[in-house]
Amino acid sequence: MTARGDFKTAARFACKMTRPDSVRSIPHPDTQIISKRLERRPASYFVFRFHSRHLVEFINPLIRDASMSLSVPPVTCSISCLCGGTAQEIALDPLVRPSLSQVCHCNSCRYTSGLLCSSYLVLNSPPILSTNLKKYTQSNNVSRWFCATCGAHVFAHAKHNNRYLVAAGLLTTPDIAQTESVQHWGVKDTNDGGLTVFLAGSRANETGLCWLEAGKIISEERLQQISSNREDAGHLNSDRLHARCHCGGIEFYVTAPDVSSSKASSPWPDLLVPYHSASPDNPQDVKWWLRAGNTKYLAGTCACTSCRRASGHPIQAWAFIPKSNIFKTNSSSLSFDLGTLQRYESSLGIFREFCNRCGATVFWHCQERPGVIDVSVGLLRSTSGARAEEWLEWATDRVSFSEDAHNKLLIRLLETGLQAWKGKISQT
Repeated sequence: MTARGDFKTAARFACKMTRPDSVRSIPHPDTQIISKRLERRPASYFVFRFHSRHLVEFINPLIRDASMSLSVPPVTCSISCLCGGTAQEIALDPLVRPSLSQVCHCNSCRYTSGLLCSSYLVLNSPPILSTNLKKYTQSNNVSRWFCATCGAHVFAHAKHNNRYLVAAGLLTTPDIAQTESVQHWGVKDTNDGGLTVFLAGSRANETGLCWLEAGKIISEERLQQISSNREDAGHLNSDRLHARCHCGGIEFYVTAPDVSSSKASSPWPDLLVPYHSASPDNPQDVKWWLRAGNTKYLAGTCACTSCRRASGHPIQAWAFIPKSNIFKTNSSSLSFDLGTLQRYESSLGIFREFCNRCGATVFWHCQERPGVIDVSVGLLRSTSGARAEEWLEWATDRVSFSEDAHNKLLIRLLETGLQAWKGKISQT
């Protein structure tokens, strides 16, 4: 139904409500509540109520009639980060549809998470902010908390409406918040559409507005500032790809493939050879991370339990880059004492790094393949856009470890979109 259609329906509804003897016969889900408290209100009042309810479900889940929550029990479930230090029971807001995934691609979400997008669920009440959580103040209006041990983003708070949210990738309760549809926010910040070209869904707005700021009254000047936000273009040149987290504690550069890029060796990744059906052994020493005639690096998406609980979000995007092509800003070779980088050894010989100030996911690497580093794509500041396609070739046959996904419907949508994108690329 169009917005105009909704308004007409609301107007007809409001006209009925102004008739004294017609209150009880109105076929509206909130009839009893309204009839007891709101008889003989002006028509404009009911138009506003109806339209606000529409916004709740389809446009902005952070705006709703708080009084209605009293009659609907919250949805209780459990969460856990990768190290388990933030595990707890939470209660989701019962009036916000968890089947409608709100996915934000704005600069702030990409640079604070290190991912191509973030996904949060609205809480029914403030969570337990344990001592293991570290707070990052993103702006005057938005704060985020991440695990101080493993770096997983856990909670967020929007000051303008006092809403707390939980990172959707941390849910451990089966069959909770399974995605049926997706709504995209902040897409304009990506320049190239970011992950939206792989993940079908509607667009909530045409600006770079963060979903966490939804419902906030924003001046026209601020909207123009958001829409024209191209902070990274001047930081780049053609032979180096800049990477930086939100707080700036992590910053490095990637260079184009060269002779050194093929000196590393690595088993096959699950992205290309599913571990559940084949061996990752690479006896022919194929340099699978080099693509397009050794001019680009391979990139892909992952839904494994470890990546999900380490980042806090359902979809992790990695670029596979030789360590020899990653440099500090002073042009020295990469070392893992970089800036605010903090290490978490998730398994024996497997390491994950994140920014200990803003919580951004940065690297994954292991002792078995020390020469190839997984770089979290959300940190990359390419002039072309978030997908950095002049540097990266995206794997479209599979989402790595898709069989481990908690939100299986979301990952199924992503895999369908990747296949569709592959078809489009093959036709060009």
